[in-house]
Amino acid sequence: MENNFSLLIERAAYDEFIGLWGQGNFKHQRLGQAFYNHFRLHKLNDQDSLRKLYEADGERALGLILHLFHFH
Repeated sequence: MENNFSLLIERAAYDEFIGLWGQGNFKHQRLGQAFYNHFRLHKLNDQDSLRKLYEADGERALGLILHLFHFH
């Protein structure tokens, strides 16, 4: 997947999401799906670049998150 855009997420918001994920707050969702839903990524125009993230789980999802997003 080619990264043609740069998305920014606050590091604190990402850390909060990871904490919620670790507590099991996203039952019945893949990691990528939970991330996509939590950050309401459906509002972004470039859905093609996010489709693989939504479908991914585990290490694959974490890799895609780190590839697509920059944290500040």
